Amino acid sequence: MLRALYGGLWAQRPEGRPVCLAVVPVLSEHVPRLAGCEDPDPGVWPFLGDLVGSGRAEIALHGYRHEPGEWASSDSAALRRLLDDGLAQLDIALPGVPVRTFIPPHERFSPAARDLLIEHGFNVCTTSANMFPPNRVGWLAYRLRLWMGRPGFYPVVRRGNSCLFAADTYLFTSDAPPAACLRRARRAAGFCARFGYPLVIVNHHWHFFDGAGRPRPALLAAWHEFVAELAARHDVAFTTFAAYRAPQ
Repeated sequence: MLRALYGGLWAQRPEGRPVCLAVVPVLSEHVPRLAGCEDPDPGVWPFLGDLVGSGRAEIALHGYRHEPGEWASSDSAALRRLLDDGLAQLDIALPGVPVRTFIPPHERFSPAARDLLIEHGFNVCTTSANMFPPNRVGWLAYRLRLWMGRPGFYPVVRRGNSCLFAADTYLFTSDAPPAACLRRARRAAGFCARFGYPLVIVNHHWHFFDGAGRPRPALLAAWHEFVAELAARHDVAFTTFAAYRAPQ
């Protein structure tokens, strides 16, 4: 699946175009899996290690067990244990691979979790409402923006050694026609180009493949068309969260 989605980027020379892969450290019933697949292929770990070593991927921590609400607590000590345990599990599977980015599962994320990660210098990517909780008027504007299909991307915010990346819109999903997904992605790219914002594209494998692992060819084709358009532009650079530097 990863090769089908990103192989074209990785094959580009000289060093390929990097992506960020969000990894759940502990397999649980909350992690979406293919039918009949109880455990991940152990070969995935050296595959990921090779991607990181060649500069083609960044590994991000994607929660702990992918359980809804596990990062919504206000208990800083409990959140710290989740963070430490998750990082320890990833270090067993991917020894020596740096993990400096956090992506909360299910977009449920407390201010206490945000502050803990900022304190420890992690980059964070989640919805703007998670990171910058709006007031009542701001919340209504946020909901209206989503309803109108506006891109919902923002400038990167630096907090100490951390960068906060907001992404409110999934561009490629199986619940919309592929042509509509492509139009939405092009609109978002144009919006970000005009305002100088980074375009954060969040993909889930279950949108591009069904529960048995069969590809959805039309959606994959739309994705690849969009990536090819970006790759052909001289004013576009592909980067990872860890490599990105926010404007001072």
